[in-house]
Amino acid sequence: MKSKKIILSVVCASLLSLSAHADFLGAEAGYAVWGSSTSGNIQGGSSADSNIDIEKTLGYDSTAVNGFFWAYLDHPLPLLPNIKIQHTNLKDDASKVVTSAVQFDGNTYNAKVGSEITLNQTDVIAYWRILDNWVNVDLGFNLKTIDGNIKLNTTSKNFKATVPMLYAKGRFDLPFTGLSVEADISTISYSGNKFTDFKAGLVYQSSLGLGANLGVRTETLKIDDIDNFNSNLTVSGAYLGVFYHF
Repeated sequence: MKSKKIILSVVCASLLSLSAHADFLGAEAGYAVWGSSTSGNIQGGSSADSNIDIEKTLGYDSTAVNGFFWAYLDHPLPLLPNIKIQHTNLKDDASKVVTSAVQFDGNTYNAKVGSEITLNQTDVIAYWRILDNWVNVDLGFNLKTIDGNIKLNTTSKNFKATVPMLYAKGRFDLPFTGLSVEADISTISYSGNKFTDFKAGLVYQSSLGLGANLGVRTETLKIDDIDNFNSNLTVSGAYLGVFYHF
């Protein structure tokens, strides 16, 4: 009987503690439209392949409309990380007459080339909130999966990479306005590869939980021989999103 009373006391104390921290429970889901432009170079895995400037050679000089969505859960348990999922659909295309022959993935192109670059991504982020008041700071890790495809005319080349990255986010709340300024970054560099995903912008959240954000997102993908593919690409542009905070 005594042991049952002790167990009951521990359970009650735990529930009271969780209730006292209930205001720290939170969840959010949102979607943003991203107007991005792509620049840089691509190269196949063969030493004979050209290092192709996608702007000058393939004609990437306009803005593509893409999107990304996110969802996260914050909880009051200090040892367990909070979780955020983000998925990005990223595609850009161009068409241009090649003025001098280039080679990609063993094929030579010396006329009009229609091309398409797909860089779809899923981020699984585990983070800890180390500061939580009018200034929020999150630190953690991001496991980013990149599912890529490069298409020149009828030739298609696929590559896939799962990359562990460091993650950090800061948010500064402007008192009594519903406005915040925030920025987050995921980054890693190793063995000639470098991946960076950076966002910064302005956030507004109403008292009902509905909100909107506006900012700039920039990605860099320096790939050194992943699935016989090399690149030094930058994707950058403004985004506009809506979300609901539970």
